[in-house]
Amino acid sequence: FASDLELMFVYGEGGETSGPEVIPTAMFFEHLVSCFLQTIRSRREGVFEVDLQLRPYGKAGSLAVSRRAFMEYFGPNGPAWPYECQALVRLRAIAGDAAFGRDVEALRDLLVYTGQPFDVAAMRAMRERQLRHLVRGGSINAKFSPGGLVDVEYLVQALQITYGLPYPELRTPNTAEAMKRLADLGILSSEDYRRLREAHLFLRRLIEALRVVHGHAKDLTVPRPDSDAFIFLARRMGYGNDPQALHRDLLAHMTFVRELNRRLL
Repeated sequence: FASDLELMFVYGEGGETSGPEVIPTAMFFEHLVSCFLQTIRSRREGVFEVDLQLRPYGKAGSLAVSRRAFMEYFGPNGPAWPYECQALVRLRAIAGDAAFGRDVEALRDLLVYTGQPFDVAAMRAMRERQLRHLVRGGSINAKFSPGGLVDVEYLVQALQITYGLPYPELRTPNTAEAMKRLADLGILSSEDYRRLREAHLFLRRLIEALRVVHGHAKDLTVPRPDSDAFIFLARRMGYGNDPQALHRDLLAHMTFVRELNRRLL
């Protein structure tokens, strides 16, 4: 029902763009992205918001980045934070020149799948910041609370980065596909894979249901188990008249995800 559209505009090293007047390449692509940002509108806030914050230097950076700047920023001596490099696991080409898209994906593989150990400490520091800023005290956030969707995704990404150099088949931006391939390689046991897949599907369904219950794309806080909103949520999730079963399943899935993170990372 909603999603951030996390985009990065990358262009090749060219000369200048011809037209009625000669336009420098960087200026042309800055203007192009500015125009693009005005093309998507939704009736509700947060339904399909274009998010360019993963680009080099975030809000302080250019709207479009050259291939060379991309390589320098995310390279081994570049200023990118570990979580920014981790996010590149999800990068895939979706538009533009197909050959150039494949080139950028190949460059991504060189920069991300280096064989260096995954930086668990940096990831956990990021999770602490998310908990402080995005989770209300005493509540459960289906995405950001411990054991939530983010912990599923970060665990899978950590294993992809750790094993992606010797096993190229792990270099997929799709979390569910990556889980399956980790299990096929024996990196995840069959039981851990089964339970992690179930937790992933449950949390994705829960997040979509919460968006309907709250009527707001970004409010992913689970209602109190004794509230009418929780009963509505349980019915939306297919639990009929047994809302407490939803509560038990929620706690069980999140507890397993936390335990698996501790065990594998």
